[in-house]
Amino acid sequence: MARKSSGILGDFIGTIGPVTGFMRNGHNFLRSSTSSVKNKGTVPQLAQQQKIDVCTRFTKVFTGTGFLNKSFSAYGHTGSGYNRIMGALMSRALTGVYPDMELNYQQVLISKGRLPAAHGAKVVKKPNNTLQFTFTDNSADGIASSKDTVILVAYAPDIQQAVFGLYNGFRKDKKASLNVTALKGHAVETWIGFLSADEEDASDSVWTGKIQL
Repeated sequence: MARKSSGILGDFIGTIGPVTGFMRNGHNFLRSSTSSVKNKGTVPQLAQQQKIDVCTRFTKVFTGTGFLNKSFSAYGHTGSGYNRIMGALMSRALTGVYPDMELNYQQVLISKGRLPAAHGAKVVKKPNNTLQFTFTDNSADGIASSKDTVILVAYAPDIQQAVFGLYNGFRKDKKASLNVTALKGHAVETWIGFLSADEEDASDSVWTGKIQL
């Protein structure tokens, strides 16, 4: 910035090209003009930002609940459950190209781990705003246990809200229910997973379909 003494043309106020003139305390100053056009970034940068935004809109429904730290158990990994679900969404669940990227809910994971996943999982709408999930008892598979608890999620994309729980029964029960009154009138994407009794491990979740409530 430079200070200018008034000359034959008087004080310079305003902007011409790269220079702006203004008055301060009775003196005329000149400085470089601030560009009104901000750097909007390259297409790859904008595409990356949209990927993050799309995934964040989904994960924010779990923020502050501690859900993801259990459903995405660490078992040796560093970082938070939030970081782990973001990695899973970014690597497998995004579809489309910028500027029209979105989540493929069939590829979304709401839990991830070494436990055997649900077999034969289905969901139906029942009276009293309840979703009933059914599945086979595969407690004998690998490190599965009859005491693994059932993880359930119902997510309404249009309002970006969800109902979810970590303790909706046991693997041995072959069924579990989720009250979705809060999402009544909306179409929801649904998933089921399992959490070990000691809460140290989980299963990869299974998408159980889209249901109109």
